[in-house]
Amino acid sequence: MRSRLQRLVVAVAGTKKGYMKKPVIAALLLLALSGASCTHRAPEATVVFVIRHAEKAVGGDDPPLTEAGQRRAQALAQVAEDAHIGAIYTTQFKRNHETAQPLSDKSGVPITEAPVNLSQPADYGQTLAKEILAKHAGQSVVVIGHQNTVPAVVEALAGKSLPALKDLEYSRLFIIVIPRDGSPRLIRAQYGQPDGD
Repeated sequence: MRSRLQRLVVAVAGTKKGYMKKPVIAALLLLALSGASCTHRAPEATVVFVIRHAEKAVGGDDPPLTEAGQRRAQALAQVAEDAHIGAIYTTQFKRNHETAQPLSDKSGVPITEAPVNLSQPADYGQTLAKEILAKHAGQSVVVIGHQNTVPAVVEALAGKSLPALKDLEYSRLFIIVIPRDGSPRLIRAQYGQPDGD
């Protein structure tokens, strides 16, 4: 039987052409997880997948996903299907829920809404990171944020700052591996079709 770490590598590397740079991502994930894996039964690392919602329609206060966004949401479900996701977090917006829904349907994990305070979005990363680590230590978690919340969530979990995401940047996948002991590791990847295709 495969270990959780082996299943996670398979989940992230995927088997479908065009979803990621599979061998590179698998190798990076194995290297990152090697410090969290030993021959004895140590507590497992917490693994958090952080993405921005998929492509959204133009206009309105709460636009839905476009067709490209719906395809990207399906790609997320395929990428994470074998990662044994324990929680899925989104903000209160339709585009985030629609990005999460295929993964929720496939995994049976309900969507947890963690609303972002629009007047204080900078606090969102720290607040969500604390909740994830308190409630889901040792699990795999997916966070579906926004252009202005993804960097804050990654920084709160990994301790590394990111440049701001570009307006049409949707394919970025940040994987934070948080061992029980030691420093978090940040893996930068992509999923779905490359941006602009």
